[in-house]
Amino acid sequence: MHKRRICAGGILLLLIAALAPTWPLLADDKPTSPADAQAAVEANLRTPEGKAYDERFGKEFMEKHLATMKQCKENTGKDQESFWMLLKLDKDGAVKEVLLHPTTKMGTCAREALLKATFAPPPRPAYWVSVYMKLSH
Repeated sequence: MHKRRICAGGILLLLIAALAPTWPLLADDKPTSPADAQAAVEANLRTPEGKAYDERFGKEFMEKHLATMKQCKENTGKDQESFWMLLKLDKDGAVKEVLLHPTTKMGTCAREALLKATFAPPPRPAYWVSVYMKLSH
């Protein structure tokens, strides 16, 4: 019995030692700059798989979030200007980051819903897509 505890403790220590080098990376995980996100979107759109995914994503975005965008537009009153939304998707399609350029009331309203959203899995993890919201006054 005593040997099992030592072995289990040894395995736990090995796991901790193996994972420890990645901890600082998680702690230092900083938001992406809009310029870097836009560059990633443009790079994705230069590939055939990126073009195909962009088309699919656009349709899915409208199906899932048109109502949210309309509600946010109604809630922001007259303070409405066009803006970009840059979304970072995880390998399973979960939204991990939402950047707005410029930051608007409507975009801020939509950000909360988008951070809980999922889309079709992208071609690879940490995949950036963008949506331009052109608002007419």
